[in-house]
Amino acid sequence: MPETTEGLPKPDLEPRPITLEEYHACTVEHLELLDGYLCDGPPPSQRRRELLQLLLANAGLLEAVRLAPQELWRDALRRVYGSALG
Repeated sequence: MPETTEGLPKPDLEPRPITLEEYHACTVEHLELLDGYLCDGPPPSQRRRELLQLLLANAGLLEAVRLAPQELWRDALRRVYGSALG
């Protein structure tokens, strides 16, 4: 799946308001549950990723990391960015 983020809101540590244009670009008309997944079926899902990016920008990354234990975040960072993180 291409990881295009051009024109999408950029998450930061603190929450920020989103624009109406960002809202329309990243949300689906009807939120559906398909095979246990929001927006589309099983991964990968560009629509779900765009919605997540919008929510992360609006909620802030500091709030997002409170949702899972520290070791899960470390494991996820290692998987995405490699062992350079320690």
